[in-house]
Formats: sequence, C-alpha cells, structure tokens
Amino acid sequence: MANETDTQWRSEAVNVLDRVTAAERRFCGSTSVNKITMLAAADELQAATTHATVWLTANPCPDVELRERVAWMLNTCAEVAFTAQRAVTDPTANTKAVMDRLRYLLTIFDFESDGLDARYG
Repeated sequence: MANETDTQWRSEAVNVLDRVTAAERRFCGSTSVNKITMLAAADELQAATTHATVWLTANPCPDVELRERVAWMLNTCAEVAFTAQRAVTDPTANTKAVMDRLRYLLTIFDFESDGLDARYG
C-alpha cells in the first residue's frame, strides 16, 4: 500500500512521465512517415527523457523498486532516441538492423510501461 510520500511522488511524476510516453507514441508514429519526421520525434523523445531523468535524480522515488523500473524505462527511451538518431544521420548504419533494434526496444518500452500502469497506476 502506498503511503503519503509515495502518493505525492507518483502524482508529481505523472506529468513528467506522461511527456515521455507522449513523445514515445509520436516517435512510433513517425517511423512510418519519413527520416526527417523520425529524427524530429527522436529528438523530442531524447529531450523528454533527459528532462525526466533530471527530474527523477532531483526527486528520487521513495519506492526503490518503482524508482529502478522507471529509471530502466527511461534508459530504454534514451537508447531508442540514440538508435533512431544514428539510423538517420549515419550513412553507414544498417537500416534494417537498426529498425529491428528499434522495434525490439519499443516492445520492451510498451511492455514495461504497461507493467508500471498495472502495478502502480
């Protein structure tokens, strides 16, 4: 059962993490549009993830397990953004391999996000 500190942290975290989730959804939609759109969405995801990571560092979650899961989710988002940026900007990148990696990372993100919602939402 969540105590008052946990509840307060979760309430504040919702706004920060919603920005990451929204950026991730826009990124997913961008992958079927074009490389410029995908790069812009990756940049947005990176910015949202960086902001959330800074916030999480300044406002550590009192629930250690939740803190670790959120940090892991943010690390996955950071890797998605980096991988997408590399796919678009590196002419030597193997596009198929990079897109396969992105699909894998996004699947992990969706699974983890659903798990957080079910357990802590």
